[in-house]
Amino acid sequence: MTLHTRIPIEECKARLTSSVDAERLGFSWSGYAGSRPILGKLRDSSFRLQKRRYYRNSFAPFFFGRFVASDDGTLIEGEFRMHPFVRVFMIVWFSFLGVSSVIMLISVFAGQADVQGSPILGLVIPAGMVAFGVALIKFGRWLGRSEETAIVAFLKSTLETTDAA
Repeated sequence: MTLHTRIPIEECKARLTSSVDAERLGFSWSGYAGSRPILGKLRDSSFRLQKRRYYRNSFAPFFFGRFVASDDGTLIEGEFRMHPFVRVFMIVWFSFLGVSSVIMLISVFAGQADVQGSPILGLVIPAGMVAFGVALIKFGRWLGRSEETAIVAFLKSTLETTDAA
């Protein structure tokens, strides 16, 4: 996604800094200090935004953006993704699940191992774990379905942006 504003980069950074609460743990219901609806982490030319929520949702979308200077202002380029820690965890989870499933399938078809006396369970358990992992991600994305719209609306109003062509 690319948004355009006539405001210079330094002013964009200042507006974002003053409009978001910092992403640091504190004592509040949302797990973060402050009361603003958007939480953010700003660096030199990049930033990360998330919508404040009062429940835990590791699969909710984060907006990872960066400021790019243009002739008549600033371009805000970015995309929605899961938090990097969650992405790495899910890669490790599905990798472990894949390796253990292959080992289990080989041992079941070789007749070396039965799960509770039934080779069918050796096929059902890995499939169930994959289905659970996918359902967990889908449910988390469903819970955060309106957050992307809220973050884009926040960016458009705070930085007076328009969609870039």
